[in-house]
Amino acid sequence: MKRGFLLMNTGSPESTAVPALRSYLKEFLMDPYVIDLPWLLRALLVYGLILPRRPAASAEAYKQIWTEKGSPLIHYCTELANGLGVEVCMAYGNPSVPDAIERMLADGVEEVCLLPMFPHYAMATTGSCIAGVTSAIKGRASLRVAPSFFQEPTFITPLAEGLAGVNEHVLFTYHGLPERHLKKDARTADYQMNCIETSRLIAVAAGLSPEGYSVSFQSRLGRDKWLEPFTEEMLRKLPAAGKKQLVVICPSFFCDCLETLEEIEIRGKAIFMEAGGESFRMIPCLNTSPSGFHCLKTLMDQADAWPST
Repeated sequence: MKRGFLLMNTGSPESTAVPALRSYLKEFLMDPYVIDLPWLLRALLVYGLILPRRPAASAEAYKQIWTEKGSPLIHYCTELANGLGVEVCMAYGNPSVPDAIERMLADGVEEVCLLPMFPHYAMATTGSCIAGVTSAIKGRASLRVAPSFFQEPTFITPLAEGLAGVNEHVLFTYHGLPERHLKKDARTADYQMNCIETSRLIAVAAGLSPEGYSVSFQSRLGRDKWLEPFTEEMLRKLPAAGKKQLVVICPSFFCDCLETLEEIEIRGKAIFMEAGGESFRMIPCLNTSPSGFHCLKTLMDQADAWPST
């Protein structure tokens, strides 16, 4: 049986133009794994409240991180896939899931090994990826999915090395989720606990004391109750608590993207400094570093143990 590997991430818009953002956000936010409301309520929210306003603001945010190679996320994921000799796709936008699956099937692949690039399982990320790939395969090949790798040593160790010797306070920030997702989906139930465990493992490996770091959750959307503490509020409170030198690390992201480069490194830094902070720096994600390639290759080498779906 011929096996083929598929790296998968969330995605980015085609450009920083407002129409491109509108198209991307529509696809992203209408995914029932992301906004898990009945279709009519989800459509009213997305088409009635979000799409009239958010695309313009998101376009401005993307302009701040866009490079001559386009979206940093797409660039990093593509380079990783090329270096590993595997396929790559995005849950939303391009390279698309159907195109990647058709290329794999045309190449004779009978077993698709999906590696969602999210260390921690959540229905809005890994769950959505599995659903999208399953739909595209349409029973024409078998599917294996890499398990969560939030404890994987080849993921933990290089992030800890980036924190070695720090004298500043360290903030671990993770992508947030509505609390209802933890109650609705059994595999998502452990998301917050697993994020805390990742922080602990990195902290131990980096020699941080329990008082030397904090954990928070970012990227809130809407008025529902989300995981706390919120990163934005933490950034405002730390200087008043005497934590005026800060290092931020984002372990729920394998590659730098809008949420790390704009939300944290640009906006987050501004919030922290305006609140009385004195120094702020962000530890890059693994991206296309040798450690990034090594981590993914290590996970791929374990594919025989990946569960079939």
